[in-house]
Amino acid sequence: MDEKKKLENYLEFRIPVKKDAGWKNFSEEVRSALKDAGIPFTWQWRFHHHMTILYLDNNECVDQLTQGFAKCLSGLSAFPLSIDKLDAFTTGMGDKHIICLTTTQLPEQISTLAQDTRTLADGLNAAHDHRTFKPHITLGQVSVDKCSLEKLQAVLRTVRQPAFNVPLTIAEHRYRSGDVIKSWKLP
Repeated sequence: MDEKKKLENYLEFRIPVKKDAGWKNFSEEVRSALKDAGIPFTWQWRFHHHMTILYLDNNECVDQLTQGFAKCLSGLSAFPLSIDKLDAFTTGMGDKHIICLTTTQLPEQISTLAQDTRTLADGLNAAHDHRTFKPHITLGQVSVDKCSLEKLQAVLRTVRQPAFNVPLTIAEHRYRSGDVIKSWKLP
């Protein structure tokens, strides 16, 4: 495993869209629209759709973070998320556009958890992403030298956007490599 992947870890919610009957059709429609527009893209790993709550770029205090995440999640029960917007944005490094799904009705539980985990990370002096929390589910990515964000967003607007209502029941602390550090099933 490459050294960078060993350092990056996340707190995230699994997004069980693969169980939604319309997901396969929607996913194929998005990919077809991109191909038809001549936009080269890389698609997200097939069965690992997730919403990152906190991204960390070191593993100096993974054990303390896991314990803190457990406390942040302890009073939380499973809750629904309506995913209803297809969009794209450019990464902070400016090298990629991220094709994503998001919500126009963010549950308060997600906002609160995002703030609590950032407070936890700050208290541990953990190196984490300090940018404003932007809840999204990555579908794919496009190199900025292959397509403008405006063109990408215009193509995405042509795709019929169904709403996916998914239960958020599993949170995970995991490494970028996919290795799970700890998993929590919300009651």
